[in-house]
Amino acid sequence: MDPIIDWQISRHDIKSRGQYLLETGKWADCHFLVGQEPGQMLAGHKLILAMASPVFEAMFYGGLAEKNDPIPILDLDPSAFKSLLEYIYTDKISINSVDKACELCYGAKKYMLPHVVEQCITFLWSDLCPKNVCRAYEFAKLFEEPRLMEKCLQIMCTKTIDVVQDSSFEDVELSTIITILDQDVLNIDSELNLFWAINKYAEKHGLCSSRTPEPNQSNNEQEQPVGSPQSPPTVDVEAGPSNVQRNNNNPNGGNDQQQQANGQPIALVNAGRQQELPSIRDAIRRIRFLSLTPQQFAEGPARTNLLTQSEAFTILMNISTPNSCYPMPDGFTTNKNPRNAFSDSTPPSPVAGPSGHRPTAGGQLIHVVPPPQPAPLPTQSVPAPIPPVLPENPESPFYPDYLDEMRNNDSNYDRKYYCRRIMRQQTECLNTSVLDCSLTFIVDRSVCITGIEVPTQVQGSTIVGNDRYSELLYAHLLDAHGSRLTYTHCNQRVAYNSMLEISFDRPVFIQRHKMYKIGVVFNKVGWYPVSQSVAKVNCDNVCFTFCVGSQSESVRDGLIRTIVFTYSRDGIAYP
Repeated sequence: MDPIIDWQISRHDIKSRGQYLLETGKWADCHFLVGQEPGQMLAGHKLILAMASPVFEAMFYGGLAEKNDPIPILDLDPSAFKSLLEYIYTDKISINSVDKACELCYGAKKYMLPHVVEQCITFLWSDLCPKNVCRAYEFAKLFEEPRLMEKCLQIMCTKTIDVVQDSSFEDVELSTIITILDQDVLNIDSELNLFWAINKYAEKHGLCSSRTPEPNQSNNEQEQPVGSPQSPPTVDVEAGPSNVQRNNNNPNGGNDQQQQANGQPIALVNAGRQQELPSIRDAIRRIRFLSLTPQQFAEGPARTNLLTQSEAFTILMNISTPNSCYPMPDGFTTNKNPRNAFSDSTPPSPVAGPSGHRPTAGGQLIHVVPPPQPAPLPTQSVPAPIPPVLPENPESPFYPDYLDEMRNNDSNYDRKYYCRRIMRQQTECLNTSVLDCSLTFIVDRSVCITGIEVPTQVQGSTIVGNDRYSELLYAHLLDAHGSRLTYTHCNQRVAYNSMLEISFDRPVFIQRHKMYKIGVVFNKVGWYPVSQSVAKVNCDNVCFTFCVGSQSESVRDGLIRTIVFTYSRDGIAYP
């Protein structure tokens, strides 16, 4: 008996048979080129793939099925895609590291495999430690897993020294560092633990340059680096890992004349560009220098080039003299309270973190009741409505629900508004596999985004007697740092030549004058109407400005026709 011909006889279950087909590629009728060039070729079977994933079903058995072979998949690592195939063919899920869990979860989200997503979350939850907690936090933030974010934040607060001193801390996102610095209670000896971690981070990312020039100081008058032989390498405090590449590619910051010609105000475009990512400067300003002694500051931060000489002098004066006549440098925190609440010699700080939560030494979050505020002095005028108190860090997982505040204070909170973009010069775009589109925007007042509207396909002449089709798409909302705020999947039958309203998994509060980005991925093959739009649209009392930031941020933006939102109309002040 030929074991190659009669391979089915020795395999007694569907898993082992699927494993054989996956390993040998026998009867394969599709191929994938996975990863960046040159990529890795992997074989597959359309029927088996479509049985597991609605995305693969649309790709292979939709109205206009995928004709390309091999199918390029550039956004996944080959090992992660192999793990997805292993699950589809054998039900086996192999996860052995945080990085593998994050990669695998991304692929599982993309191809709509919810069981794999759950297993990735479970692995991350059980494997958290100071070495990987920042990476896990970034993953939880990207895929909107609030319980995992909260757990990670607890570890970052209770084991802060271990987190910032681990080598993995040098590779985290700056937004994660800022999240840590926004906490009121951390397990540190002093602010120096945080400061030297940031200094080391800057060195790792090659941000070393001349000492930061003083404000309003010309290039010819920039200060020379401190002459101490023990001074750390100088750091460009206005730079970030992404800013370096942007400046190298476009030292002039883009073609402002062209941007203005496209209907985008120059100042607005530049403002959106500056909001893209945080910088080392944003982290430095959150260090509580005033909690240090004059000697600690003079022998440490003042000797580095993370601060200008005038900033170092001003901060030292404020540390040394409680009633200093020199105000703190612009943007620097004036908080003098030490965060080391876990020290044996320092009692826990009564100052609560965001939303009144403070981690205890055991890693649990307790609710701290704020001290009662003094009663306002009586006045003859009628007091204005009291706005809800919101923390300074809207990215915190404890950020209060904007809609809850509106529900309690605004009679119009249930009303939805539709900011419909004014479209011109409509054309048609053929989606042959996966069609990505994105739209950046800012608003002139804080609102709550609840969803979007997109056009459905244009009915082709080859379709007879059917005025509906099954749409399959994915949509998400990102902040200026690229962190995902919310998302949704849509898989339903829709009419041709119509508009489809999509509601996000949860409404998201967004702040005025900050850039946000909506992305939509269409997985259904067919023709879609694409149009050009005006730059500004006024809806009720809210002005939306579209396509802000660099031109590459908004791609095929004409496929996003409407932003659905709600906001307070009863005079309640929100940030």
